[in-house]
Amino acid sequence: MRLPPGLTYLPQFLSSHEQSLLLRSSLLLFQSPRHTNSHSRRLWKNYLRSLPTPVLGEGFPPENAVEFQQGHFDGVIRGYRELLIREGGWGKDDYENEELGKVMERLYALLPPSTPLPTSTSTSAKPIDPPPNLIAHLLHLSSTGFIKPHVDNKEAFGTTIVGISLGGDRVIRFQPVGEKAKEGETFDVVLEKGSVYIQQEPLRTEYTHEIPAVATVHGRQVGGTQRVSLMLRDRLPE
Repeated sequence: MRLPPGLTYLPQFLSSHEQSLLLRSSLLLFQSPRHTNSHSRRLWKNYLRSLPTPVLGEGFPPENAVEFQQGHFDGVIRGYRELLIREGGWGKDDYENEELGKVMERLYALLPPSTPLPTSTSTSAKPIDPPPNLIAHLLHLSSTGFIKPHVDNKEAFGTTIVGISLGGDRVIRFQPVGEKAKEGETFDVVLEKGSVYIQQEPLRTEYTHEIPAVATVHGRQVGGTQRVSLMLRDRLPE
């Protein structure tokens, strides 16, 4: 698999158990009261009542049990749920789970520290919380959800983007912009579950990236299933 300049791909970075652990915590976080409205909470309660035991099991719930948004504020994403993870933003059980904390520390360590490093005045931050040098963001795509070609805001983030893939495989497509667009090469990279990709320069600003709902790579159809990605971005230097 050919990779574009500035992309590092780490397959099977998380074990199956670690994937299940992080996926379950992420899905439960999406259903927390502070990230839902009355309609989405009603859908979730009805789903749990239909189960033999009213708790979330392994994998994804059916899509009619959650509320996906059909339009992003900038028009880039369709069929999605998203949230920012702030200090203290994980679930109570997550903070008591040392194994999950260790997983998150490994993932946070993939980003370089900002220069100078932002400082935190908090004395209550835990290993599972995002450190002050990065922004953590969860994105849940439905089976038909997709992300259109775009370049992340250059004035809002630093030079590194880390994506952790949970659930169904998807293709991420990179295409050059500007003067390179006419003769530059398009790269399709299959993001397998449990993998990590690290996007840096020149990829960060000289290529668009997108995630189609379904794509064909070497005769294989990829996509058409739910996917959660944990996105980590470094902050701009202060």
